[in-house]
Amino acid sequence: MRSPVTEYLQAIVDDVRDQDSGERADYIDVLKNADPDKLGLALCTTDGQLYSVGDADYEFSIQSISKPFVYALALDMYGPDEVHSHVGVEPSGEAFNKLSLDDDGRPANPLINAGAITVNQLIGGPDIPVEQRSEKLRNYFSRLAGRELTIDQRVLNSELETADRNKAFAHMLREAGTISDEAHDAVASYIAQCAVLVTVKDLAAMAATLANGGTQPVTGEKVVSAEAARLAQAVMVSSGMYDASGQWMVNVGIPAKSGVAGGLIGTLPGQLGIASLSPRLNKQGNSVRGVKIFRELSSSLGLNLLSSNFYRAPGIRRIERRDDADIVELQGMINFTSAEKILRGLMGRRLHCQKLIFDVSNVTGFNKAGRDLIKDGLMQFRNDGIDVAIYDPDHTLSDWTFADGTTAQAIRDFTASFSVPATREEVYRAITKPHSWWDKKVEGDAAEQGSEFHYSDDDRYVGFSVQEADGDRVVWTVEPTDNPKEDHEWDDTSLIFDIEEDEGNTKVNFTHRGMRPHDRGYEEIAKTWKDRIAKGLQPLIGREEDA
Repeated sequence: MRSPVTEYLQAIVDDVRDQDSGERADYIDVLKNADPDKLGLALCTTDGQLYSVGDADYEFSIQSISKPFVYALALDMYGPDEVHSHVGVEPSGEAFNKLSLDDDGRPANPLINAGAITVNQLIGGPDIPVEQRSEKLRNYFSRLAGRELTIDQRVLNSELETADRNKAFAHMLREAGTISDEAHDAVASYIAQCAVLVTVKDLAAMAATLANGGTQPVTGEKVVSAEAARLAQAVMVSSGMYDASGQWMVNVGIPAKSGVAGGLIGTLPGQLGIASLSPRLNKQGNSVRGVKIFRELSSSLGLNLLSSNFYRAPGIRRIERRDDADIVELQGMINFTSAEKILRGLMGRRLHCQKLIFDVSNVTGFNKAGRDLIKDGLMQFRNDGIDVAIYDPDHTLSDWTFADGTTAQAIRDFTASFSVPATREEVYRAITKPHSWWDKKVEGDAAEQGSEFHYSDDDRYVGFSVQEADGDRVVWTVEPTDNPKEDHEWDDTSLIFDIEEDEGNTKVNFTHRGMRPHDRGYEEIAKTWKDRIAKGLQPLIGREEDA
């Protein structure tokens, strides 16, 4: 069974495939001749699930995407105070290849070229040879990616031939005392960092490592500290897209970093890492199709960091088997990330029954991406021959229609309706005297909103609170107590009476909310309610009318 997440990613890639605006980086010979039609997308969750589509195994140079990772390494090696004595954390408001120094000679942030050269020089200290520093960083990137990476010598040599601007930066940084290496060595070390070959799969895993507080989600290795990962993502928010960073956070809202080879990464803290590849760039040096992909991920999948729907949601409350059905109870707010985890968990679990019931009664809400993903997953289960049903008493899912136009089977609470030749007031008065029609063992006030009553016999105890009592509707909610005889079959249920006039009569719609057909003992409880209403409540209403 193919995950609907993969299909979502494929649809996004297909949607941008024909958009061919932008130009390749023409100042680096290898990048100038790169295949402009390469297009890949990968997503890695913080628990190690990797999804990818398109040219996901195609290798390209990491370029400036390396910068936040090297910054995180420097933070762990020297601590924030020492690192920030060499480089600032403020957005420069200028292009990546502009020299932006503050009054102390520090580059504005570690993601512009001058700042990245400075941070690169911190790795291993001032006396380490270029080759040794480059190998140290290559090994570090390999740990982040979860596999051995290599340096592309063609890219390294090509960039060194046209590195005059970066060498000028290095001379000025050396003049300001910010770096101590010879300018050529400083630039060679920095370019080697940018020439490491990666795929979008590698970058998604690396981004997910930052999102996961520094722990590589596939290998489980703690590569950087949580504090370093946090600071790296913070700088990605303010400066990751250079002079387009402000507009990026307004429109996309995902901490991101781009590279001139066409790569683009994003992180959602605590949830996932994303990476795309498309070599054509806009005037800011960001991938044109990559930007469009991330915009779509943000809007259609609800992955905007600043959205009210963005947070880790609980997902599955419990899974149990009853009779011939697997029952999956969900809880909390379901967004894209939690929906992905729910479906992946179910696909990896061996479902023993031919019926699957999704209980969303404890879900506080779905955002659009979470709702659509859950419904697409249920449709796939159904298409695989499993009978799918949904229990959604509050219509939290909004509708039960699948993408193909078919509708899921709905599970209903126990309900009963009847009409009586009595006034609304007489019916309401009778209902709120449960000791007269339910059982004489009912004690307490059932008519006043906020009051409490209970039923108790030798074997069980059930306590209620009056949630609504306004003449048109009565709602009694079962409340947990410390009574040792408490009947837990009634947990999380409510008794609801809706009263309405009906052509001279009064109609009562009764619902035992939370008493579902797949619950144990449902048949016996349903029969008891039918008898209780027919033999107790309806005759009492007649007596109220006669009185």
